[in-house]
Amino acid sequence: MPRRLHPTSRFSRRGALAAVAVGAGAVGLAACSKARPGSTGASASSKGPATPTLSLTAPHGLDAVLPQDALTVAVNDGTLKSIVVADSNGNAYSGQLNGSTWTCDRAFWPAANYNVTVEATDAKDGPHTLTASFTTAKVETIVYSPVYVQQGLGVGMPVYIQFNSPITDKAIRADIERHATVTTSPVQEGSWGWVENRILMWRPKTYWQAGSTAKVSLAFAGLVVGDGLYLADDTNYSISFGEAHVLRCNNSSQYMGVYQNDNLVKNLPVSTGTAAHPTLSGTKVIMEKLTSMIMDSSTYGVPATSAEGYKLKVNSCQRVTWSGEFIHAAPWSVAQQGNTPSSHGCVNVSPTEAAWLMSFTQVGDPVEFTGGGPSFQPGDGVGCWVYDWDSWQQRSALV
Repeated sequence: MPRRLHPTSRFSRRGALAAVAVGAGAVGLAACSKARPGSTGASASSKGPATPTLSLTAPHGLDAVLPQDALTVAVNDGTLKSIVVADSNGNAYSGQLNGSTWTCDRAFWPAANYNVTVEATDAKDGPHTLTASFTTAKVETIVYSPVYVQQGLGVGMPVYIQFNSPITDKAIRADIERHATVTTSPVQEGSWGWVENRILMWRPKTYWQAGSTAKVSLAFAGLVVGDGLYLADDTNYSISFGEAHVLRCNNSSQYMGVYQNDNLVKNLPVSTGTAAHPTLSGTKVIMEKLTSMIMDSSTYGVPATSAEGYKLKVNSCQRVTWSGEFIHAAPWSVAQQGNTPSSHGCVNVSPTEAAWLMSFTQVGDPVEFTGGGPSFQPGDGVGCWVYDWDSWQQRSALV
């Protein structure tokens, strides 16, 4: 029963805030418009209205705009008609103009360049296009990682996002959820919820329908997650789900039913944990599949050379908890399988049946454990199914 920590990712490069460069950070630019028909280009005082200019300011200067900063936009000698803010790739950001303050509907990416285009008119309704630009500051960021992004997942695998640092503030968690979208096909009711303080999951009300797909959009770049700390980037991806497999293991009867689309495929004799090393009860999810591995009791504090210890190569291993529960081949316990608990918490299966099960299951298949034993804790694996639907919805910071 070797232990392993949650998967982690490297932290991103740390950067200091860029210094404010131009006083209040204002920039004024003349119009980039053609002269109106009949115009001679003479001075406004003698021949026509003054040419509008754009004044753009930001609280921290235009070369160090923070991701959450609003912009102040003013047109001198003219009337502002519209404003477009776009990144260096031309992608426009939506926002709200309230008086002279423009607030983006989302945070800006850190350390990025943006262009502002304003349509304005002069005193005689002549059209003018005004432009300006700004740069967001280099800030300290943390990494987040979408986990289990492959295709053909089991119907118990949620959308799974892990942050490298704890997110403890409920308001920050709520803001993260507001910028995360899951679109399912076919449509299925679901909810975000937090498992521990650095794992965010989205699960449907019940297991995914077989053959479902989910498009995930995480508009996280620039979101504040602490004092001077931000998320670095956005992520968009799709995942898909395969056949509906459910494994139902009874710690009392010592049998495990293998179901496909609610039909029993096999009822396997197993041997689960002893009273001293019980198999946890509750719904877990297959998290990884290994053809073979070395299982070493010293990884959870029992010396391999002790009477209770072991260190041996084990085949057909399927992990269901981070603390070390697996479904695996156990030729040494075939006599106990189907009648007597004998393991250190794992589910022992005969080599033949373990190999068959490896070929049948998918990462993400749910495994429901009943028949007694201490409760599986949500943080010890993919723990979203520990909660009933009402309780899971309460795990959302938006509630």
